[in-house]
Amino acid sequence: MAKKLNSINRFLSDRVDIMLMPRAGAARKFKLSGLTLVILGLIWLVLTLGALWIWSRAYDYHMTKADNRLMRVKMKLIADELERGREYLNLTQTTEKQMRQMLGMPGGKFINLPKGLEEKARKEDERAKELFGSDLKDFDTEEFEKYIDSMQDTAQERLASFQEIAWYYANRREGLHSTPSIRPSSARISSGFGYRKDPFGKPVGKMHSGLDFAGKPDSPILVTADGVVRHTGWVNGYGQAVLVDHGFGYSTLYAHATGIKVKAGDVVKRGQQIAFMGTTGRSTGTHLHYEVWKDGRPVNPRDYFK
Repeated sequence: MAKKLNSINRFLSDRVDIMLMPRAGAARKFKLSGLTLVILGLIWLVLTLGALWIWSRAYDYHMTKADNRLMRVKMKLIADELERGREYLNLTQTTEKQMRQMLGMPGGKFINLPKGLEEKARKEDERAKELFGSDLKDFDTEEFEKYIDSMQDTAQERLASFQEIAWYYANRREGLHSTPSIRPSSARISSGFGYRKDPFGKPVGKMHSGLDFAGKPDSPILVTADGVVRHTGWVNGYGQAVLVDHGFGYSTLYAHATGIKVKAGDVVKRGQQIAFMGTTGRSTGTHLHYEVWKDGRPVNPRDYFK
């Protein structure tokens, strides 16, 4: 140990000659002690390490700055897409209103968001613009997630609304086909709906629950809406008759017929011939007695054709 210390001490106290020999000019000679060389070496090491540290920090700074610029561009693109998505959602709301109005759906005339909800959505959009325009260190991920959830909820509400509209349209379209809407015969109407004198001469009037069409024998009788035949054959007072169930609460009866062309269970389409005009049953002459029933009660057939 003592020998090592002595060796170090001699190295530090010894003189070291350093000679600089330029290509032109006289050589220069410097004498430095070992201690001086050690100090100079340490200074060089510290300066080198310091320079490397500063360079690495500068490199990290520029890389982070570049990443921030790239991230800001990406966030701007995301913000633009979200804003475009919100515009589309607002457009779907306008379209939804128009569709409901055209279909006559409940609430179609005044279908607005609950009070304060539109204002809340507007503030969310404004806050989102501020959020995307802020520095990354101030970016609030929780608030961003809430904004995305809000848009997702709105989109789901719109989807559910359009599904409701589609369901309503499909049922209404089917209902239109199932609603009596044409004349069952081109013959003239000889007796209307409501109370009338008894055609057989009785002094007491009675309710006439349909229309009578007086025509030539074997004139065609047409079904007035799509439906399913529920009964064909004799019915007391009505003679040979056809009963058609149209669904949606509608049914029609065609009485005093002859030459019935359908049977129970047949599916019929509006305008299809189902029988011929006759004088079967309690009748004073060749005619068709036609009834329309809605939700279990007779209604005036005149209200269902021009």
